[in-house]
Amino acid sequence: MIFTWRNKMRFAILLMMLAMTISAEAQKRTIQNLPYVDDKWLHFGFVLGLHTQDFALTPANGVVDEKGIEWKGDEAILSAGFTVGIISDLRLSRYFNLRCVPTLNFGQRDVSFAGYKDGTKVDEFKTQVMSTQLMIPLSVKFRSQRVNNYRPYLLTGCGASVDITRNGEAVLMLKPLDFFAEVGIGCDIYLQYFKLAPELKFCVGFRNMIERDRPSIEKLEDIRYTNAIDRLFSRLLILSFNFE
Repeated sequence: MIFTWRNKMRFAILLMMLAMTISAEAQKRTIQNLPYVDDKWLHFGFVLGLHTQDFALTPANGVVDEKGIEWKGDEAILSAGFTVGIISDLRLSRYFNLRCVPTLNFGQRDVSFAGYKDGTKVDEFKTQVMSTQLMIPLSVKFRSQRVNNYRPYLLTGCGASVDITRNGEAVLMLKPLDFFAEVGIGCDIYLQYFKLAPELKFCVGFRNMIERDRPSIEKLEDIRYTNAIDRLFSRLLILSFNFE
């Protein structure tokens, strides 16, 4: 048999139709777990996850110390931490849900400073900013059509965060309150007794978090590090596992 272009096209179409038929039959045989769980108008859950956080840092013009060294904020270094939270989910429609997921983020952020003299870097200083952030976001979850036991989704929202472990004597001190926007992706996986949703989310703060009012600072020379930074915005990348 000679395979002309027409015969090849027919053969390819037949293969595609056969594959679609096999796929449809396989979907029919797949047992859907929790078939009515998405019909609940309100449900709850909890979150466990890991995150990395840092700052978007803009250095100031520089502060000259008693040795004639000009100090500038250099960079913020990514640091890992732990996330735990509670899920409240309100069903708006077949594809949209309104969510409030208060979380606690335990971690630290490392910031480095560079000392310059006559345009040459001659010194360096690093400090840790310890924080426990209580984040309260209000988000809209857009879900795709469910396929067997999987349902991908997109997430977007905004909220406020409070640092509940500020240290007034630290080299760098942050303002207690921040506002942020978030965007994320995830997938609901329907198991036998609950839904598991791996989720990746990025959060960025709107407020300059440098606290310049430092009456309780122990060493007056440490104020140079605060003045060496012009703007400091929080950033957070969270990989979480939602149990619902």
